[in-house]
Amino acid sequence: MMLPTPQILVIHQPRQAADYASVLEKTGARVNAVTSFEEANELLSFLHPDLIILAANMPEGDGRLYCQQIRATLVHPRPVLVLLHESTDVNERISAFRYGADDVLGDPIDKNELAIRVLAHLRRRQEEFLNPLTQLPGPNLIRRMLEQSLVSDRPWTAMSCDLNKIRVYNETYGDLAGDQLIKALGAILAHVADDDDFVGHIEADDFLMVSHGEHLEKKAQKVCDQFDQISQRFYPRGDIERGYLISTGRGGIRRRVPLISIAIGIVSSTKRRFQSYVDVLTISRDYRYAAKRKTGSAWLSDNQPIELSPNVKRSQHHPDSDKLPSILVVEPDGAMACLLQETLSLEGYSVEVTSSADDALEIARERHPDLVLLESHLSDRQMDGWELCRVLKEDRELCNIWIVMATSHPDQSLALEAGADLYLPKPFDMPSLLSEVSYLLRSGISA
Repeated sequence: MMLPTPQILVIHQPRQAADYASVLEKTGARVNAVTSFEEANELLSFLHPDLIILAANMPEGDGRLYCQQIRATLVHPRPVLVLLHESTDVNERISAFRYGADDVLGDPIDKNELAIRVLAHLRRRQEEFLNPLTQLPGPNLIRRMLEQSLVSDRPWTAMSCDLNKIRVYNETYGDLAGDQLIKALGAILAHVADDDDFVGHIEADDFLMVSHGEHLEKKAQKVCDQFDQISQRFYPRGDIERGYLISTGRGGIRRRVPLISIAIGIVSSTKRRFQSYVDVLTISRDYRYAAKRKTGSAWLSDNQPIELSPNVKRSQHHPDSDKLPSILVVEPDGAMACLLQETLSLEGYSVEVTSSADDALEIARERHPDLVLLESHLSDRQMDGWELCRVLKEDRELCNIWIVMATSHPDQSLALEAGADLYLPKPFDMPSLLSEVSYLLRSGISA
C-alpha cells in the first residue's frame, strides 16, 4: 500500500543546496532547493513540505530567525525544521533549538548521515499522522495524497466508504464493539488494496481509498462481500437469526434497525475536473450517500447516474410528492383518533382516520399514505393490527410505507416481528410521537 511522496525544501547557498538536493532525491522524496529565504517564502505560499533543511548562516540573515518565523506563520501540520550549523559550540546549538529548530546538524554533514536522519524524521512524521485506531494514514496524509493526485498526469479513482447505522450499533452494543467493526472495515480495505493503492482513515467510520489502477468498482464489490461475510461475527446469534437489531429510545420506543452494512461512493479523474481535495471528498461522499439508498452493503460510481432506489420511501419520488405528507391513523378509540387527527393536521400532515383494518388496507392500496399509525387491538374479526402490519409489509407495492405501531401491548417484539418500523408504547406523550413521525418522514432510508 502506497503513501504520499514526502516533500522536502532545502534552503542553502547554491552549491550546497544542489548537493544536498541530489542526495535527498535518492530517498524517494520530492525535493525543492532554493538559495534564499525570499525564494522559500514564495514556494511556501503553495507548497506544503514535510521537512525543511536550512542553513544557519545565509547571506541574507540568520537561519534561526527563519525557523522562528516559520513556527509563527505556518499552520498545522508544520514541517519538521532541520538546521545545518557550522559551529560545534554546544551553547549555539542549544540556542538554535530555542529558536524553534527540531534538529540541529553539522554543516557540512556526511551525505549518508543526512539521508538517514531525514528518513528517520519523515518516518516519525508519518507515524504521527496515522489514525490511532486503525493505524492507517489520517486526514493530513489523505489531503497530501489527494493533492498529489490532482496534479498527477496519471488517471486515478477515489473511493469513499463508511458504515451504515454505526451510531445505533454503538448505542446497542457499546463504543468498544463499534471500534472493532471500524477496525475490521479498515483491515478489509487494506487487504483489498494493491501495492499502488492508498487507503486512509479520515475519522470515525469514514475511509478513503485512492487507486491509480483500474477496476476499483470490482474492488468495491469485493469490500462489500468481505464485510458482509465478516460483520455477522459482531452480533449475538439472536440478532442474526432475526435479521435486525432493536434500538431502544426514550419512553420505551423501539425501532427495527437493519444489520450494519457499508456504503461506497466512487469518483474518477477521467469523469470530471476536481478543483481541490475537498472537492474530491465532497463528490465521492455524494455518491456514497446515494449508495445508502440501496439495501445492504452497496456501492455507486460516477459511471452510473445517481438514481433513487426502489427501496427509498415513496414520499421522495412519488409524482404527488409536492403535496402534504399523508398519514393514515388506524385507531379504534374515537377520542384518541380525533386527538391524533387534529394534532397531526396542525403539524402540516394530511391525515385520514379509520378504526377498521379492512378499511385501512383498502385506503393504503388506493392512496399509498407515507405513514400508518396503527393500534394493534382492532375490532375486525378477520384481521387485527398485527396482521394488518404483516400484510402491508409483505405487499411489494406497500412495503415501503412507514408503520408506527402505537399499542399498550407490553411485548414490543411482537410489533417489530410483524414488520413495524417503530414500536410506541401507550400511553405516550404527544411530543414524542410527533418527533418520531417527523424523523421517519424526513428519512429516505428505513430506520
